[in-house]
Amino acid sequence: MSLFALYLRGAQPAREAVLDAISGNLCRCTGYRPIIDAGCHMSGYAETARWNPVEAQSALRVKALQALRRRSDADSLRFSGFYAPLTIDDLATTLEAAPDSLVLAGGTDVGLWVTKHLRELPTIVYVGGVEELRQIQRSAAGLHIGAGATLTDAWAALVAEFPALTEVAKRFASPPVCNSGTLGGNIANGSPIGDSMPALIALGAQLHLRKGARVRSMPLENFYLGYQKKDIAAGEFVVGVTVPPAIPGKLLASYKIAKRTEQDISAVCGAFAVDVRDDHIVNARFAYGGMAAIPARALHAETAVIGMRWSETAFDKAAEALSADFKPLTDARATAGVPTSDCGKHAETLLHANAAKTEHGAFPVRVADV
Repeated sequence: MSLFALYLRGAQPAREAVLDAISGNLCRCTGYRPIIDAGCHMSGYAETARWNPVEAQSALRVKALQALRRRSDADSLRFSGFYAPLTIDDLATTLEAAPDSLVLAGGTDVGLWVTKHLRELPTIVYVGGVEELRQIQRSAAGLHIGAGATLTDAWAALVAEFPALTEVAKRFASPPVCNSGTLGGNIANGSPIGDSMPALIALGAQLHLRKGARVRSMPLENFYLGYQKKDIAAGEFVVGVTVPPAIPGKLLASYKIAKRTEQDISAVCGAFAVDVRDDHIVNARFAYGGMAAIPARALHAETAVIGMRWSETAFDKAAEALSADFKPLTDARATAGVPTSDCGKHAETLLHANAAKTEHGAFPVRVADV
């Protein structure tokens, strides 16, 4: 299906485009080489008599799709156990009246609750039709990303503002997942290995929530109280997140370590934002996922570097302080007891990566280098 989507774009794909298209897919039988070869040559295949990409994009088909997408307030979909509001006010009213409902966006996690855990779901309120939640806007306050914006669109906006996030954005998940899932869903899910949260926390993002007519905001790191525990009331929902604008002198990096490069599940993900003035660190925000039950800042490590010269010594101090910040868990992703593979060791690796170059401008080291 991923290669088919690439095929529909029409042009002969480069090898890198094929690799990006099938990232996150693991083939245990055919192997990658013949699949990649097929993708690189698929535009040269003879078209079948019954179907071709031109017919797939025919005027009749496009017209039919447009008709399906053409909706009005009267077209809100409702049946027993399911409602799809079309405005944010309708969504707020619905959830306030039925606070036990399940808010559904891309379904990339909720779907697994059903197929893997066989859970019975409550009434579902689907937010995919709420246009206000899909908006991405820039202002003096920063970059605002609506909770319903897809991961594809959200990461594109973040990378445009903060190019240092390119690697984590590319490795976040496969294209089909990013095209369906939402940044708001990743945030609201609150997984300790949600790879968007470390970067957003390091950047000082503000989270916006709404219940009824009341809207409130908070620093994103304050949203997570414990494993699967969040500061969100029944009937309240995530509206979006605002990331402060990039400022001169702030250095940013975010790195991810996983059992394999294309795996979306991290062993640890770290993000580091450092303000450097006159060759000294005046402020630092280090945030990690995979180091505890929630994504969180490394406050001891931050304190250790503030006031120090921008140097490897500063990050040595930060790495030493990490043991006071986190007590890594042992699970399927990594172990807390084996020095060569534990999350704590990975976290130190990420910090030391940032010290590999002392010139100002950017953190230079990729996870692949360490």
